[in-house]
Amino acid sequence: MIKDLKDYRRWAWNCFRDSMCKHVFSWHLRNAAFDDICPPLARYKYDCYSGQGKMGDLARALIEGEMDWTPKLLEVIYNDPVCGACSYNCGRITEMQPADVIQAMRADALRQGHRPPGGFGELLTVMRQYMNPYRKADSQRNDWIKGIDPGLARGLPAAGTATKTLLYTGCFPLRDAAGEKMAQDAASVLLRAGLDVGILGDRERCCGNPSLRLGDVDSFVAFARENIKQFNAMGVETLVTVCPFCYSTFVRDYAGVAAMNFRVVHILPLVLDLLRQGRLKPVRPLDMTVTWHDPCHLVRLGGAGVSGTDDFQGIYKEPREIVGAIPGMKLVEMYRIKHDAWCCGAGSWQRNGDPEMALWTASERCREAEAVGVGAIVTYCPHCEENLTEAASKRRSGLKVHDLLSLLLQSVQ
Repeated sequence: MIKDLKDYRRWAWNCFRDSMCKHVFSWHLRNAAFDDICPPLARYKYDCYSGQGKMGDLARALIEGEMDWTPKLLEVIYNDPVCGACSYNCGRITEMQPADVIQAMRADALRQGHRPPGGFGELLTVMRQYMNPYRKADSQRNDWIKGIDPGLARGLPAAGTATKTLLYTGCFPLRDAAGEKMAQDAASVLLRAGLDVGILGDRERCCGNPSLRLGDVDSFVAFARENIKQFNAMGVETLVTVCPFCYSTFVRDYAGVAAMNFRVVHILPLVLDLLRQGRLKPVRPLDMTVTWHDPCHLVRLGGAGVSGTDDFQGIYKEPREIVGAIPGMKLVEMYRIKHDAWCCGAGSWQRNGDPEMALWTASERCREAEAVGVGAIVTYCPHCEENLTEAASKRRSGLKVHDLLSLLLQSVQ
């Protein structure tokens, strides 16, 4: 449910100011050298950049009319990957989620006529003009399909055909060749397992995540209503998502917009089920020592959160089991993992709005991977992969970044 900023008045006044939102959850700390969990606070060292500062000070002041929007305040509110780390810790302890308040602050700024700073403002214009973040025509949404093996592609029904199981790739295949390949690998894995799955092709529309993260709630609601209407009309029973941004948007943010007559699943738990059923058989050894990077939108933002428990409904067990199913692959964990994971830096479209901050955050994650002695990071998010790959290249440490399903395909018989 999307709320107005004023609806968070109680949370803003009841911030305990205990700084729990700033560091790895105390009982999970594994290395004091890697205890930060809030990227903007770790970078800029001012409390206003933390969840505590934004919810307990800035939001409270805005709600009470004690502060007006200024260019610097906009910079502070948007310079945040909204990775959910503050909400994970605060949600466990106080049942409040600062990331939701940050989101509401952005929406409040836009309603009052303020333009997001830097590249965020440009992305807002692009979304309103092209209806996707990559300046592409909807006709180009079919292009990734051409790269699938012809023998497998014959298993795909015509795009837009009524289907019970729909593979929703999202906008990232419009980005570049790497984005196209991720979509191709996702479809190929399902087709090799013999799954009966349909696609939308050029009828697919953005999930609305960029609009929502920028604070453009009206545009987001329009995206959500159109998508729900189309999926319901097609008789979709299971919507399979690839991009974690899309997944978290469907499961967290579509609630209350319209009735969804379908369930939303991410592809990784589905692939794990296919492995357990023997419909996918990884047999070719991949002799690699890797670490797994948890995308924020699969763990902390993969559900609404259950305060007081260790299970925030995230997808963190499944990818590790998939890694373990690939012969020859050894997994070494980083210090900040699962719900305590350090963000890659690309969340909330930081690469568009503040690429320097995004790459700094990704470089910190690469430094952590190097510290545990691995040669590769494996993950499953087009935004994580893109940002971590660039950061690893700039560090010149030889660290590689791999897509999990691409590796699985290399091993499958």
